[in-house]
Amino acid sequence: MGVALTWDRQPRMSPNRSISFDGWVLRTDVGELVKDGRKIRLQDQPLQILDELLSRPGELVTREQLIARLWPKGVVDFDTGLNSAIRKLRVALRDEAETPRYIETIPRKGYRFIGTIDPPVAAEPPLPGPGGAITSVGSLPPADSSPLIQPSTADPGPSPIGTGPAAVATGGGAHRHTRPIHIYVSAGVVALLVAGLIAFGSYREPLVTRTAPAHEVASGDRSIAVLPFIAAATDESSVLLAQSIADLIRTRLESLNGWTVIATASTSRLTDAAQDNKAVAEKLRTRFLLKGSAARTGNQLRVEVQLLDAARDLQLWSSAFNRSVADVNTLRDEILQRVARALQVPSGTAASRMAAGESVDLDAYQLYVRGQQLIANLRVDDATAAIELFRRSTTLDPGFARGYLALAQAYLLASALGDSSEAALNEMHAAASAALDRALELNPSFGEAVIERARLTRDPSKAEPLFRRGLESAPNYGMGYMRYAEFLFGEYRKGEAIQMMERARQIDPLNPRLHIRQAFFTMVGFSNVAEHDRLLREALAISPKFPAALGELAHSQHDYTGDFAEGIRLMEQTIALDPQSTETREYAAIMYLDVDDPEAAAALLAGENRPSMALIELAQYRRDRSRAAELARMLPDGSLWSSAAFSSPADAIRDEAIATGDYASALKLLESRYALVSPTPGSRGGMRMWDRGLALVYAHTLILAGEAERGRKLLTAILVQIDSESVGRTEHWFARERAMAYTLLGDDERALQELAASLKLGHYARWWYTAELNPIYDHLRHDPRFQALAAQGRKHRLEQRALVDVMREKGDIPRRAVRAE
Repeated sequence: MGVALTWDRQPRMSPNRSISFDGWVLRTDVGELVKDGRKIRLQDQPLQILDELLSRPGELVTREQLIARLWPKGVVDFDTGLNSAIRKLRVALRDEAETPRYIETIPRKGYRFIGTIDPPVAAEPPLPGPGGAITSVGSLPPADSSPLIQPSTADPGPSPIGTGPAAVATGGGAHRHTRPIHIYVSAGVVALLVAGLIAFGSYREPLVTRTAPAHEVASGDRSIAVLPFIAAATDESSVLLAQSIADLIRTRLESLNGWTVIATASTSRLTDAAQDNKAVAEKLRTRFLLKGSAARTGNQLRVEVQLLDAARDLQLWSSAFNRSVADVNTLRDEILQRVARALQVPSGTAASRMAAGESVDLDAYQLYVRGQQLIANLRVDDATAAIELFRRSTTLDPGFARGYLALAQAYLLASALGDSSEAALNEMHAAASAALDRALELNPSFGEAVIERARLTRDPSKAEPLFRRGLESAPNYGMGYMRYAEFLFGEYRKGEAIQMMERARQIDPLNPRLHIRQAFFTMVGFSNVAEHDRLLREALAISPKFPAALGELAHSQHDYTGDFAEGIRLMEQTIALDPQSTETREYAAIMYLDVDDPEAAAALLAGENRPSMALIELAQYRRDRSRAAELARMLPDGSLWSSAAFSSPADAIRDEAIATGDYASALKLLESRYALVSPTPGSRGGMRMWDRGLALVYAHTLILAGEAERGRKLLTAILVQIDSESVGRTEHWFARERAMAYTLLGDDERALQELAASLKLGHYARWWYTAELNPIYDHLRHDPRFQALAAQGRKHRLEQRALVDVMREKGDIPRRAVRAE
């Protein structure tokens, strides 16, 4: 069943007109297609799509642009979503996707109208130019200098667009107008008068207000970004104040129904106030920018704000405010109202969420902003430090719901990244749950907190309604869409998950965490290594020392291309950036085994006090079957048993059973672990592809235990699913898994072909086990063809080890060895 989130929808439609193409006539006023006297009434969504395509014949119209037009809030009703609307349009036009006459699909990008239009689409009327003067606004002065924008007349007070003075063009535009000389004289006189009146706390209305002529905002353009505010000084407290004021305003602008508000995680990457406004808007994929400055003197604030239309290179509105710190909530709400008026948001549209505006203590909010900056680094130490900041913020302001939410998130992040015992993990999860309870007690409609509650809900049937409700309440929560995408992916609804990630990246386009998650979904969904690595390198271009991006790229080099040395180099960089991350050290240890360096692997795992995949594989590499099986039995749950093509714990249990002959115990454990990760009866998706390694070993153990029919039946089911999952992927992507299944089914020829194909792709990971230890291939080890493949794998390991040694000499990879006691 699809996801249907509703809100006020205001689709853009071209002016009433008739458009002719290839005998068809589209009448946008009545939504009809006419050809040869036959009339077809188009539904709203196909009509809007066709109108958009015909407005730009021959041009790519991206999926994101169409989604933004059809669903301004960006969440798609999957039952009648974009793909469905395109199909309906093709049916109406009798157009085939494979051999299109009108609508060409650009894979994973969008669509293009390729027919011939007659007559041509009429051009839009020119935009009204500013009727008065131009003031270049490139960057904002410090708040203790002269006013941000010198007025040309006495302060007119708040006024809607179109009733105030002339437009102000921003820096970056090439076109400039001239201003009559008397305007300059008037501006100078009034500036002196205003400067003589201004003193902190002595004037509570906006000191300066400028507005530009009205211009209708199309639904697809309803996006705004609050850029980092300029601080009065470069000291840490001044900068933090400016960042906090900007974030307060941004979260308040989320009250604008139908508008996308770009996340702070993205805008914080753009700290150069002198950047060209159009270039900034393009990076953020937005049209409107809110810029400003903030300063504090004692208990007084001075905040200056300007709203820019980057697409038209115009300043729409600007004001300067003097307020006491105690009035920060009133200031925030007033700026919301002024922006709504300048953007021509209909009266009452913002009001529906006004009541949700949380009153905050400014000091507590600054601690919250600092903590958010720390947890964005995804490092253990930073997450721990953030916990203390969020605790302090909720102490200063016990009614700070957002602070309690952040505290819960920090607990969960620290538990995920750190080396914690099961008891410590349970304690952290309990603390996170308590913090969420407090946040929702303070604000039951707090969408972000509802989404976090959904993450902690184990029952999918209960979790999904929470995700939906949370996103409906917080439609600008980019991380929320990512969390929902993760849930959908876990439910094997990969297409929906990818759509949610696309929406998340619309809201938060410069957040490297979203690039990483999108890369993961791209890899698992399509096996597209090039796109996967491109997204990761894009994340590193945004944040060059982001451990999660470096670690994922290292994983790609190791698993998908066989470049072990480069993978180790990148993973060692990741360890240097986040030395407390146990997961990173464990994966690096596994990489070292693939270059025949168990000493380095052991050094990385020295002192580890919990069973792990890495410790199991180290025991297997050392041919210690009993130790590997012992560690596998100690794993707390089924999560680590699923490892795509391989399941080291399952291998360890089966290998011990072969040595001892105790297949009954092995089957009991394997069956229980497989039951934990396999879908329940009646659920969607069949066997999860990331459980295929465990499933293959389980099937082999069934055969070894004398239950050949059950084992062969499971193997056949695995092959059927692999065949289905292979569509749209690189050829032979699942060759290693196919080889194991074919060998167990007695088809050695096909098995050898698949093994050879896997090496051509560069899938050399864990070949030391495949070639020398995996009992599935015992009867093939005397076959010259298998021996040749084993020699190829061994040669690759030696070459990669030589590269590692060269990198060690250069200092790119550290020397690791177990210290003598």
